[in-house]
Amino acid sequence: MPGRWTLLALAIATAVAISGALAAFLALPQDLLLPLQRWLAPPRMPAEALSDLQARCLQLAAENAALRERLRQYAEIAGESGLPPPRVVAARGRVVARTQRTGRRFVELDVGSADGVVRDAPVVDGWRLVGVVVGVRERRCLVRELADSESRVPAAILGPEGLISEGVLSGSGLPGTARLAFVEDREGRRIEPGMAVVSARDAALPYGLAIGRIAQATRGARGEHWRIEVELLADSARTDSLLVLRVPPPAAAAP
Repeated sequence: MPGRWTLLALAIATAVAISGALAAFLALPQDLLLPLQRWLAPPRMPAEALSDLQARCLQLAAENAALRERLRQYAEIAGESGLPPPRVVAARGRVVARTQRTGRRFVELDVGSADGVVRDAPVVDGWRLVGVVVGVRERRCLVRELADSESRVPAAILGPEGLISEGVLSGSGLPGTARLAFVEDREGRRIEPGMAVVSARDAALPYGLAIGRIAQATRGARGEHWRIEVELLADSARTDSLLVLRVPPPAAAAP
């Protein structure tokens, strides 16, 4: 028994000594504790290195987003055309300028004749038609968007059973909208909102490029042409790069 009491007394004395030492340590002036606190604290990254790391992370995130966008575009082309993108795409261009004044809508890309771009070549975002090349320099090209007031593109209306009619898509001058003209009013022909509008058979355009959906269709009076409003699918403002397609040979323009 005496041995047990001795051990208990030693434990109590040790605890008192430790608490006293800790209290004395904490009572030291703050400036005497700073070196120890700095030694125990985790290492800090210099402000310049931290800023460089943050910039690099943002750059990698932007590159990753651009890569995903590129893969999406190529997947659409491969899925819709049934051809590998290198056979269809002439060049990928970065948007370097936009013109969006009253009635006029253009984009300028940083690819040109040196990259295989030719006049009248279709410009797409994936398989969605954005516009047509109207001017070419060595390292630049100018693209007239479908919404431009002077844009004219052969287009076709597709229904559940296939081709319904063909006409000419003309830009309205307003973003995201166009009109489909010269669609004849034939007996039994039904044109309804939601129907797909695609590129028609043309010497410079692949058949079936997605253009938009019919937003409104009104039958013309006394056999006149239909009045059709089209909501465009492609929006160049949503992407930083577009694809210029190769102009198909005459035999390949139609399916």
